[in-house]
Amino acid sequence: MSSTHTVHSRRRQYRTFAALFLALTLAPLVMFDSPASAAGPIPALTQGSQGDAVRALQQALLNQGIALAGGVDGVFGAGTVQAVKRFQSRNGLNATGAVDDATALALGLTTSPLYGLKEGASGDGVRQLQQRLIELGIAVPGGADGAFGPGTTATVKEFQARVGYSRSGAVNAATAIALGAASTPAATPAPASNPSPSTPTTLKVGARGDAVKQLQQQLISAGFSVVGGADGIFGALTANALGSFQQSAGLEATRVADEATLNALTLKVASNGGSGSSPATPASPLLGLKAGVRSDAVKQLQQALLNAGVALKGGADGVFGANTQAALKQYQQALGLAVSGVVDAATAGALAQGRTVSAGPTGMAGLKSGALGDTVRSLQQALAKAGVSVRGGADGIFGPATTQALKSFQQSQGLNPSGVVDDATVAALQNPKPPTSPTSNDGGGGYAVFGEKGTRVVQLQAALVNAGMSVRGGVDGDFGAGTAAAVMDFQRAHGLNVTGKVNEATANALALAKVEAPPAAQPGTASFSVFPVQGRCQFGDTFGYARSGGRAHLGTDILAPAGNLIYAVADGKITKVYADYPGSLAGNGVQLTTADGTYYFYAHMTGINTGIALGVPVKAGHILGTLGKTGDTNTNHLHFEVHPKGGSAINSYPLLKAIDACSVTDPLAQT
Repeated sequence: MSSTHTVHSRRRQYRTFAALFLALTLAPLVMFDSPASAAGPIPALTQGSQGDAVRALQQALLNQGIALAGGVDGVFGAGTVQAVKRFQSRNGLNATGAVDDATALALGLTTSPLYGLKEGASGDGVRQLQQRLIELGIAVPGGADGAFGPGTTATVKEFQARVGYSRSGAVNAATAIALGAASTPAATPAPASNPSPSTPTTLKVGARGDAVKQLQQQLISAGFSVVGGADGIFGALTANALGSFQQSAGLEATRVADEATLNALTLKVASNGGSGSSPATPASPLLGLKAGVRSDAVKQLQQALLNAGVALKGGADGVFGANTQAALKQYQQALGLAVSGVVDAATAGALAQGRTVSAGPTGMAGLKSGALGDTVRSLQQALAKAGVSVRGGADGIFGPATTQALKSFQQSQGLNPSGVVDDATVAALQNPKPPTSPTSNDGGGGYAVFGEKGTRVVQLQAALVNAGMSVRGGVDGDFGAGTAAAVMDFQRAHGLNVTGKVNEATANALALAKVEAPPAAQPGTASFSVFPVQGRCQFGDTFGYARSGGRAHLGTDILAPAGNLIYAVADGKITKVYADYPGSLAGNGVQLTTADGTYYFYAHMTGINTGIALGVPVKAGHILGTLGKTGDTNTNHLHFEVHPKGGSAINSYPLLKAIDACSVTDPLAQT
């Protein structure tokens, strides 16, 4: 037998052994069991892990052509971390260096019948995908017919947008995992004080709401540690605690809260006298952790500290070093516990109960993708207050949408857009830099810029029309969203860089000559008495912040649920109506002009109210339409601008703040 044949034979034997090992040893780590996902065991592998499971991971990386320093040695060290990160980056995954569910699926360590499906596919896998989308409340044209056509592509994109992923329309690894973990309406039943055979309830990973919070509280009362506390989110940590309880109660450790489990849990809590014994029992995986330890339990401890509002440099990396010890001591001191830097019973109990310290910005340092809890929610609220919208809102989940929002904020503040909350980002959130001027007056001569009015804009618009471009609003001398869209159309048609900004190449193609900029207009003033959005809502000061295409943000974004009413802020008449179309920046919107020429610009509306049309007079408080996310946005909000006497936009934030009605949920009376 040749040596080459022997090597190949041994490799086949090794791969068979590795697959069998994963199937047998990692099976308890399944994080969801949706029939539509049917993913295999999820490897809980991070830096510091060792053994055959790590060897299987390393071999899988090599099989994918990823260079691995140290080779297949069974030790998850720095070389393996870097290799995993390279694989994740190559496959569009979050480059954490740890093997999460999506990474395991992409490496072939687990399987899913949904992974890799895209337009043109057919069969049972597609049928399962379509059925899963329907379960999640997303209508699939044609139903679950097993044919992956344009309709199914559109529904996959809708789901991807919902969870904050890139809208590719194909089921990549992250999407397959998200489809399995996403909760359906049936997975979040109304809370029941005493689950019984007459009120069956089933909760599993992905569920959210009061019923999950009650389950977590019962687990804590029964003496089982739920890292992160009763936050109402059924994640992997809650599943771990539930599995531990099931094992202790002699039940199958399915990590799903079925009727039998809930009944047993209720009896356990009752036998403990309601509140139960202290959750700081030896069953806590955090108990006894101290400096020098490397493990998943350390990572759980670090995440719990972050969720509790304690700053932790380096984040949840699974290494109990000096930073973790300092953070633990800070937590212990804040709660009046023994400041030992070691997780004793009282500290483990406080963390399991979700006891927090300050939830202010100082507790956010170290937060990064994957974090959960109130501190993440505080970060998301701080970003919204700074005017950076987070798709999905303040949901306490640090996912791709929060990462992108954080990077945008860091960029706007001149910081490294790392997507991780460092000390500089905390400082910036507490005191954001004042916005820069939205437009510049290039005294040396140049071309019209977004927000400008006057002869240079007229020349630009006329050149666009002569080139066959449609300019919404016509040649009105106002460089707004319609003109920017026309510039983009022209650039796209002529193979230029599509920015919406008139640079040298665009000007040459349009045969525009450089013209001196108009003198800077003195900022005007305006006043109004009605807040433009029905509460509940939130908004921040982002006037002048950079936007795509070289534009500046000329208004205030007011975030609120889709369908909230939009009101006229003053008496006037409708002077423009904008309709949504492919490539539109404003989407559906209106321009309301008062008697002195001041106009208010509303954008991104879902719909415009019946009777609201060009030239129609309105009174302050009249309903103009409903809030949405049409145009160039993925977030439900109203973009609101103020242009005194028809001039340049002024910062509308102080005017809105003075009459802030975001807490007023009752609709305004219509006369």
